[in-house]
Amino acid sequence: MPTVNSSLALKQIDYPAVAKAMPTDFNGRVRIARGSYSGSDAAGTVIRLAKIPKGARILGSSRIYFEAGQNASMTVKVGDAANDERYLAAVAPGSAAAFVDLAPADHIATAEEWILLTTGVAALTDGKKITFEIFFVLD
Repeated sequence: MPTVNSSLALKQIDYPAVAKAMPTDFNGRVRIARGSYSGSDAAGTVIRLAKIPKGARILGSSRIYFEAGQNASMTVKVGDAANDERYLAAVAPGSAAAFVDLAPADHIATAEEWILLTTGVAALTDGKKITFEIFFVLD
């Protein structure tokens, strides 16, 4: 399956690019990575949400929001390259507007790493947006 990029991941892929991440994307002592994605990608698609720096630890207040109208049987899980369910085991958010909280992990990034959302069972619904706020600290 393909790997696709959120609005924030597109900025982070090429730092020298003109469209750099703005202070509203990462800010404060507790840092927040914010972005969105919409597409009709098949089940099994991996979406790069955000790249976190070495030493980062994800906080439990992190959340993924789903716009109403998503495929009711779609499932999602959130993790990283080493463990695709590190922050969220597979759940089905349903077709109503909803959010899911990410679970904090005792994992500290040993290098820059991508936070990945993987779809399962069914595709995202075309034109329906998912947004995210990933809170993290540097230990």
